[in-house]
Amino acid sequence: MQHPPISGNGSFEADLFNNYPGLHDLLVGKYDLTEIFFQDKKGNISGRRNKGIAKVLQAAHGLLEKILEDREIVKGVCWGTAYYPFEIFLGNGYLTMLYNRYCIVATDKRLLFINLNYRMNRPGHYLFQLSFSDLKKIKRGIFGGSLTFYKRQGKRRHFMGVKSYLSKSFREYVSEKIETVSAPARAAPHPESLCPACFSPLENGLVRCTHCWAAFKRPRKVFLRSLLLPGLGDFYLGHRFLGVLEMLGSGVVWLLVISSVLSGVPANMVVSGVILLWVNGFDGVLTYHMAKKGYMLEHKKGESPSTASSTGRFEGKPGMLPESV
Repeated sequence: MQHPPISGNGSFEADLFNNYPGLHDLLVGKYDLTEIFFQDKKGNISGRRNKGIAKVLQAAHGLLEKILEDREIVKGVCWGTAYYPFEIFLGNGYLTMLYNRYCIVATDKRLLFINLNYRMNRPGHYLFQLSFSDLKKIKRGIFGGSLTFYKRQGKRRHFMGVKSYLSKSFREYVSEKIETVSAPARAAPHPESLCPACFSPLENGLVRCTHCWAAFKRPRKVFLRSLLLPGLGDFYLGHRFLGVLEMLGSGVVWLLVISSVLSGVPANMVVSGVILLWVNGFDGVLTYHMAKKGYMLEHKKGESPSTASSTGRFEGKPGMLPESV
């Protein structure tokens, strides 16, 4: 990242921590702070640009430092909202997008995507990575408010709500890394999903980690819960606010259904049944899609830990042990 030069790393770090006390716990050796943060012409580092970076880094650094490899250095940090048009189409729109906020981290080896909660003050569920060798190019939006990562294979990743001053430096840095990293012809891309327990790269479609055997939440369970009652699937995924709203909406639908049944008019009863199936089915498909985006632990850390069966077998296709990124 090409930011204005900062003189005196020691004094810079002291000023940084004085202005943003929440960063005191950073493992300084893991970050190139002079590349991540900005300094204005007067040498101040307390501007609005650094305030946003400090907030997001404070939320993600505890998890980020566990994911980083031994000699991997963070070179840049920004944030954005992952864009999934399918979720917007199914009706929740902006509310669903609140669960798609990410801290986007550029290191000297790869890109990391750490899902944050809607307030962006603590980690959420999903963890992803992208190897520079798997990227074809990166583009900014027309006004610099978005970033799109185009992969050599597979679907692109698009993030909205990115600050323009960060998207510019990100595009420059990632573009340079893409040009300097050569990928073998027709090489299989690195796995993008990371295990939320041991942070190992994993292939898609697993119900247990192939490294630590942690159990993951299953999209089928999410679908069946939402099909039974909208909101149950969201509670299972940990989306409590969204689950409450969907249960309230479902309650209104059920009142209409009960009213139609009590009326005794066959036509009304049929229409009410169709509406009920439509609403529950839509929510089932939506939560199923949300569950398939990445891996979520079946049990929180500290709760009943998952163990492998006596045969060592598990459902789902086995994932490869990927090469180091």
